[in-house]
Amino acid sequence: MDRWSLAVVALAVLAVLLGFSLEGGSASLLLNGPAALIVFGGAGLATLAQIPVLHWSPLLNIISWLFMPPSLSIDALISKLSVCANAQRKDGVLALEQLASAESEPLLQRALTMLADGYDDELIDRSLQLEIQTQQERDNELIDHLDQLAGYLPTLGIVGAVLGLMQVLSSIQQPDTLAAGIATAFVATFYGVAAANIVVIPLSSRLRQMVSLRGRYQRAMVAGILSIRSGVNPAVLRYRLQGITL
Repeated sequence: MDRWSLAVVALAVLAVLLGFSLEGGSASLLLNGPAALIVFGGAGLATLAQIPVLHWSPLLNIISWLFMPPSLSIDALISKLSVCANAQRKDGVLALEQLASAESEPLLQRALTMLADGYDDELIDRSLQLEIQTQQERDNELIDHLDQLAGYLPTLGIVGAVLGLMQVLSSIQQPDTLAAGIATAFVATFYGVAAANIVVIPLSSRLRQMVSLRGRYQRAMVAGILSIRSGVNPAVLRYRLQGITL
C-alpha cells in the first residue's frame, strides 16, 4: 500500500476540517446530501461519459496501485537477473527457456524468451523499449481521466452554488428555507474545490510518478537482459544496475 500518499492526503483533509473547527464551524454543516449528489454525482458521471468501456478495468487497476503498488525493487531485479546470468553461463539458452516459462513478470518473460530464441540485441532492445513506451503512454492516458475529474469537480461545485442561490432567490419570501439554500450553495463549492485540489490532483500526480518509476525499472530490466546476452559476469551486472535508483 502507498501509505505515505494516502496518509498525507488524509492529513490534508483533516487540516482543513480542523481549521474550519477552530474558526467555530461545526462538522455537521459540511454534511449536505444534495450538494454531494450535485458535485460528486455530476462530476463522476461527466467523467465516466468520456471513458471508453474498455478503459474501465485498466483505470481501476491503475487506481488500485494506491493500495497495492507494483513491486519495483531494483535489488530483487538484480538478484533475478543474476540468477539468469549464472544459468546461461552454466547451461546455455536452454536454462533461459526454463526460467522464462517460470517467470511471472510478462516483460521479463518475453525478454528471456527472445534471448533464448536467439534474437539480436538491437531487435530485443527496440521491441522491448517500444512496449515500455506504449504501456507508459497508455497508462498516462488513463490517468488523464482523473485529471478530467479534477477539472469537473470545481465546475460542478459552482453549478451547486448557482442552484443553491436559485433556491434562495425563489424562496425569498420563506425565511425558513433560506439557510438550507445558502448552505447547499457554499458546501457544494467547498466539496468541488477541496476534492479536486486535496484528493484527486495529488493522487493522480502520484500515479504518474509510479508510471514513470515503473518505466525506469523496466528499462533497467532491458539493460540487464542485454548484458546477459553479452556474457557479462553476474557481479559486473550487479554493479551496473546498482546505480539505478527508484
